[in-house]
Amino acid sequence: MTRTCVAISEADEASALAVAREAIARGAECLEFRFDLMPLLPDDLGSFQKLEVRRIATLRERAQGGEWEGTIEKKWEFLWRAAKAGFDIDLELGHPLVQRAHLLKPSKVIVSYHDLKKTPQVAKVIESLVECSARSDMAKAAFTVRTMHDLAQLVEAARWFALSRERFTLIGMGEMGAVTRVLAHRLGSLLSYASASRGKETAPGQLDLETAKWLGKDPVVTGIIGYPLEHSLSPVMQNAAFRSAAVRGIYLKWVTMTDELEDFMDVAEDLGVRGFNVTIPHKESIVPLLDRVDPVAERIGAVNTVVCEDGSLVGRNTDVIGVERTFERHGVDVKGKAALVLGAGGASRSVLSFLTGKGAEIDIVNRSMGKAESLARTFGAGAVTTRVAEEKRYDVIVNCTPLGMKGFPQGMSISPHVLHEGQFVMDTVYNPAVTPLLAEASQRNALAVNGKDMLIYQALASFEMWTGKAVEYEVMERAFREALP
Repeated sequence: MTRTCVAISEADEASALAVAREAIARGAECLEFRFDLMPLLPDDLGSFQKLEVRRIATLRERAQGGEWEGTIEKKWEFLWRAAKAGFDIDLELGHPLVQRAHLLKPSKVIVSYHDLKKTPQVAKVIESLVECSARSDMAKAAFTVRTMHDLAQLVEAARWFALSRERFTLIGMGEMGAVTRVLAHRLGSLLSYASASRGKETAPGQLDLETAKWLGKDPVVTGIIGYPLEHSLSPVMQNAAFRSAAVRGIYLKWVTMTDELEDFMDVAEDLGVRGFNVTIPHKESIVPLLDRVDPVAERIGAVNTVVCEDGSLVGRNTDVIGVERTFERHGVDVKGKAALVLGAGGASRSVLSFLTGKGAEIDIVNRSMGKAESLARTFGAGAVTTRVAEEKRYDVIVNCTPLGMKGFPQGMSISPHVLHEGQFVMDTVYNPAVTPLLAEASQRNALAVNGKDMLIYQALASFEMWTGKAVEYEVMERAFREALP
């Protein structure tokens, strides 16, 4: 069973002991003392023997991400004393003292390896674990995870190395590797390292103890895949929902490029991810990789939510729920109304599904006329040029392009001339709150609405699909408001 090991990073003995006692009281099952972070090593380790949990003494070298710069003999003298005081000992792979590891018995010896720059291919990860295991009681290897492919390499390596029945801990450092900490038990890791509190992390991506204990041994893991994700507010909203609903779970960000989609699917299956959201550029391309797609998502031709149901990955679309609830919230009935949809991507499919289902008369404008015509055939709409659209009068306009979004060109895909008083203008963009389209619409006394409500309502629906629990709109709206720059 995986145990939570809190890494103590205090600069002096008294502070380290105080933090250690508090960590034990809060549920730490093991403590790693990073003695390399202390300017002066303790002369007497007797006080540490009173801590009634497993203790690990570490003097991490600079090359492996630590601060130790002393001599080999000084390091050996301290670790020898630590072993006699009941500590287990962490030694770096390739360090000369590994040859003396057997002399530290009966203390357990961990031989560790840290790559602060990359994750190598599967064979190299396994080779590192094998080398660490050869002279230790537990192998520990940590690699910096930069991409989804890196993460897939780690997960596959863990699966193969677990067959050796050797004791090991394998960690993916950084935000992309967080799932290896959250689901350490599913990797087969013996230890899951955590910080004593936020801001006290000893490695990138380390969970804090409070979060680790909240999640427990087998949490619900969800997240979002796509690119880019740096501005996504879904994690803060979904994690607020987990807390509000008292569901032990977490929502993570997984940056996934176009050629990494299958890597992610392998990771999700191997680690038992409960579900995930799908955003640009995967809403359509993920469909063939799923076990099945529900009728709504199949009709739309795009998936934004995947749920693991009895071992099968099922594609759903909650964007259409978000659109419908947004129109309801603002009291807009589109039956028989003339509507203009800007864009022909995944978001436009959900908007078109709603509008056609409610009896609106729809035109589509897109840079690629061919794509607009294809969507028009699917949803029984019309495909028109920008010039034609600007000569017509619409009751509803919905922007489904990224124009105006933070990080994208700040413009409009239609002339301001199509905007008029009494119109309902919705922009699926939510950051910034006021896009150029919405600013122009407001000036013309149209009802201008951004994508916040759509985002929140689709997120609420996704959360309920994954957990079976419903949370109030206000829970996610508050998290959204507090997180938006």
